[in-house]
Amino acid sequence: MIMTKQQRHAYIMSIISENPFLKDDELSKQCKVSISTIRNDRAELGIAEYRERIKSAAENEFHHGESKEELLDLKLYETGISVLKTDASMLFKSTNIVKSQCIYALAENLALNVINANAALVKVANVKYTAQVHLGDKLVAKSTVKREKNNEYIVHVIINVDMSEVFRGKFNLEVVTEV
Repeated sequence: MIMTKQQRHAYIMSIISENPFLKDDELSKQCKVSISTIRNDRAELGIAEYRERIKSAAENEFHHGESKEELLDLKLYETGISVLKTDASMLFKSTNIVKSQCIYALAENLALNVINANAALVKVANVKYTAQVHLGDKLVAKSTVKREKNNEYIVHVIINVDMSEVFRGKFNLEVVTEV
């Protein structure tokens, strides 16, 4: 079905708000128009180019709600870096020790972000906690996509505090697409 310009604009606005990581060539295929038409549409709609959308989405994603994570760098399907400053809400009762689930959540979120997945199943996670994390520690997580095959990704995540490793994980993720 060929869309009118008005329908295409509405579709582009909708799909970009759901997934700001779509490139112009992907949009052109979905809309069945040329890449230059998509660029013109983006300009008319005031939608930033791909790199600017990634930067903006990353900044917004990690600054609303209760999330205290900050995404510092993201090269989709390659690498990512995020930071989390620990606080009292993450501690075991009556201790200064951060719960392991908070550390795991940081690692899993970064793994999902680097593969650009709205939803993914963790098929296998091999994780190792190598040191305690305490109130006020700044966690620096680095991820690397090691392999991709048929919507499955292997992502390694290492988390450091003051340049010392406190966590490492290997995540086998299967991207879930809606049916």
